[in-house]
Amino acid sequence: MKVLVPYDGSEQSKEALRHALGTYPDAEIDVLHVIDPVGRGGEKQQKAAWWNMWYEDRQHRSEEILEKAQEVAEDHGRTISTAHEVGKPSGEILGYVKNHDVDRVIMGRQGKTGLSRVLLGSVADNVARHADLPVTLVGETN
Repeated sequence: MKVLVPYDGSEQSKEALRHALGTYPDAEIDVLHVIDPVGRGGEKQQKAAWWNMWYEDRQHRSEEILEKAQEVAEDHGRTISTAHEVGKPSGEILGYVKNHDVDRVIMGRQGKTGLSRVLLGSVADNVARHADLPVTLVGETN
């Protein structure tokens, strides 16, 4: 069995990862972080030098987030596979599911605070509605 855990470093995504590790001790766990370029100027401006600096910063932050996920797995005596993608989070998650033979998605109900929390909450809802496999949403609702 392969389980995908979309991961943004929020407490709810950590909770989702801990849930996956504890509930599926024999499963292969993939952790995916999505770098979302929306609102950064579109394709024309992405060619600008600042786009490259922004992307390099986000890629570095993604690596740090995935390293923290590795630490959570190590605390559970497990290993995980990690990846990052660039794009619209729900689309990238659903694409990863199709391209990597995922059997189940476990994700935080909402992400970080503020606008990000609202947007990532809608990501969880979108994935749950459009995935052709079981999706478990972990965490509190407000």
